[in-house]
Amino acid sequence: MVTAEIAAGFPALVVVLLMAVWAVTIAAGHLRCTDAAREAARAAARGEDLAVVRDVATEAAPQGAEVVVDESDGTVQVRVSARMTMPGPLGDTLPAPTVSARSVALAEAG
Repeated sequence: MVTAEIAAGFPALVVVLLMAVWAVTIAAGHLRCTDAAREAARAAARGEDLAVVRDVATEAAPQGAEVVVDESDGTVQVRVSARMTMPGPLGDTLPAPTVSARSVALAEAG
């Protein structure tokens, strides 16, 4: 009968599916961190206040992301990092990788 093979293979299929969803979640989180850092660096280069720069980055970044803005020598550097937990009920029990992105922009004259 095929029932035993399906019963043995189903848990492996579920694990593979969860890992694939987690990989997509990590990739999407990295892209969101990259977009957030880029948008915040552009806002800072335009001369926006640091509070506005942080708001721009926080809005575009994944939930719970850390935003660091450094200004020096006419450049603005923004780093955004976030921990990406596995979706589902086991998310808090497994180690969560951290994704991060950095963007640098020249401060515009004006």
